[in-house]
Formats: sequence, C-alpha cells, structure tokens
Amino acid sequence: MDTPCIEWTGHRAEFGYGRRRVSGRRWMTHRLAWVEAHGEIPAGMCVLHRCDNPPCINVAHLFLGTKGDNNRDRGAKGRGAPQQGEHNPRARLTPAQVDAIRADPRPQRTIAIEYGVRQPAVSRIKTGVRWAHSELPK
Repeated sequence: MDTPCIEWTGHRAEFGYGRRRVSGRRWMTHRLAWVEAHGEIPAGMCVLHRCDNPPCINVAHLFLGTKGDNNRDRGAKGRGAPQQGEHNPRARLTPAQVDAIRADPRPQRTIAIEYGVRQPAVSRIKTGVRWAHSELPK
C-alpha cells in the first residue's frame, strides 16, 4: 500500500473496530468511511481491510467483498475461526480438567468452586455446549 493507515481514535468496539453514532445510527467507522467516499454499500456486501488493521479508516485500504470473501481473507491472514478449548487465550481449564469435570458426580456448584469457574460453565461442559470439540464420555 502506498499510503499509511489512518486509525480511528474514538470509541472502539470489540476486536478494535471503530464505532461512531451518526444521526442516531451506530456505524462501524470503516463502513462509514466507505459510504462517505463511495456511497451506499450494496446489500450483502462487506467492507474489508487490505491492511488487516481494524481501526483503519483509510478508504484506499478498504474494498468491498461478500461474506465468503471476508471469510477467505480472514483465513488467508491467519485469523481463522475463534480458537477452541485450551487454544483460546481466555480458557481457564485444561482438557484434563474438562474430562474430570465431566466425570465428577458432585453437585455442579461444588465442582465450579473447586475449578474457579461458575456453575453455568460446569453445566455447559457436562452437556457438551462448551468444549464440544473435546470427547464426551460414553
């Protein structure tokens, strides 16, 4: 790219994307920058970053693509699907602990206290809603 990123310095939402309210409508700032420079975003289209910098609002770094294009672009840049289990940086448990929780017959609240998690987390593990990629007991 010939031009540097222009980073939004106002409020940022999850994952670093800028947010701004205009005429009562909340906008992601890169989408707003696109609309201000090029007009409406066609239905079903996404505004993607060539620079892979979420707060960037430099229209020279933006391009339109489908959701499929967005998914392929994300994967090509190594950001793929959200990480599961122990690969998720927010994970509090190891696979061995998950196996132990699933096998533990005690009340869920007691288990939760022991592992430093909340009871709903234990319930989701036991039912396979969370850690679904990990094998459930037979």
